[in-house]
Amino acid sequence: MDSDTGAQPEPAGPESPFGRGWRGADVQAAAALVLSAAVLAGMWGAGLFSGSPVADGGKPAACNPPKATDSPEYPALCAALNRPDLPALIGAPTEHVSIAQSGGGPIVHGDGTTEFDASAQVQIGPVCVRITHNHDLSVRDVTGLTSLLAEPATVLGHPAATYRSATLALVFKGGKTSTGTGGVARNLTVSLGPDLDGETVELAVWRQDDTAPDEAALFRIAEQVLPTVRGWVPAS
Repeated sequence: MDSDTGAQPEPAGPESPFGRGWRGADVQAAAALVLSAAVLAGMWGAGLFSGSPVADGGKPAACNPPKATDSPEYPALCAALNRPDLPALIGAPTEHVSIAQSGGGPIVHGDGTTEFDASAQVQIGPVCVRITHNHDLSVRDVTGLTSLLAEPATVLGHPAATYRSATLALVFKGGKTSTGTGGVARNLTVSLGPDLDGETVELAVWRQDDTAPDEAALFRIAEQVLPTVRGWVPAS
């Protein structure tokens, strides 16, 4: 059977590879990492990766146990995102989490150094949501990348930025796999504190069907999830 699966990378990637000081060739290399992560996201959606443990009776999936290639931050990020009210927050209260796992593997930078991707990803019906802790990506960085067309925002009194990113589609036909044009992802980057130049948490939402993702859902998720993330500093 032919299948067509859409997947998407987060904003500056599931692994948010655009750290401070990345420009020119480094940005191009980071973009390539984003596309690779998008392909993996599509394969997850197609069921080619093992899903999370699902309790009897179709109960929501628990977070997958961490692997050696996962960031030490993955368990806490997954626990923060995989909350009971997440389906309602994305506008699908009758659905439940079917997959909850790490958002990606290690990132190899242009200088040969390796960084673990601090992220987690869940799937609810056709909707995927990812959370990423960006140690080296600030809101100022995001708004400074003109190619992103990011728009300033505020979340719970913290500096933030929203933008869209392209997605990839995986097409399985005749035993072969190819990539094609997918849809779009909605992305929201929020400072952990009041500083435009501080660490950020990024949320991304995309769909594996032809429906556009709901940007308002990002803000609903952010307002509930971010205060539970390690390092979050409440606005004074």
